Amino acid sequence: MDGPLSVRLRMIDDDFRTRLTDYTLAMDKLVARLHAGNAISGIPKIGEIFPDFILPDARGRLWRLEDALKNGPLVLSFHRGYWCDFCHLNMTALAEISPQLAAVGCQIVAISPQNAENAGKLAAAAGADFPVLCDVGLGISTVLGLSYVVDDQLRNELSLLQVDLEEANLGNGSLMPITASFVLAQNGVITARHVEPDPRLRMDSRAIVQAACELQFAARS
Repeated sequence: MDGPLSVRLRMIDDDFRTRLTDYTLAMDKLVARLHAGNAISGIPKIGEIFPDFILPDARGRLWRLEDALKNGPLVLSFHRGYWCDFCHLNMTALAEISPQLAAVGCQIVAISPQNAENAGKLAAAAGADFPVLCDVGLGISTVLGLSYVVDDQLRNELSLLQVDLEEANLGNGSLMPITASFVLAQNGVITARHVEPDPRLRMDSRAIVQAACELQFAARS
């Protein structure tokens, strides 16, 4: 599927609205509830330092933000999981710009609430060579204000699509992460972000590359 990420996401959304109408309506209702409740108000903002954390990657190795930042700026991208078509598109888009980001010294790290096996599948399906961390139990997402309670309507629609959140999230099927991307300078300060309760909307790839290039320019000036 070619074209900007926003176009690819819209194509999937249009298809779902035709084939999976009830699921789409459940998503629309959930997004409206999260917006009405100002669900993203407590999430770290541009200019703030992103909190340090430690999570295992898909290979079982512990990964710490503070240590990774010693190697340069970083893009953090939060995903719902292997079962999410929109997450697959976002992961693929990240993999596509990975060489451009590496050229300006910027790393990519994805985060998912699933186990190591499914986190690995998410990376493999996108052809991603960057780590996918396992936020099992959504502990980090919850601390950051990036988790929400899934209502019964959406859970039931996902179940009809053979998505069992209890199994997918290793027993924490009541929570799901808000999809988000953050660009961090080497000192951990957030210089760009895209936080959106609607998982059908993601940070534009060009905006990520531009933010990374601006960090490189600032470091050299």
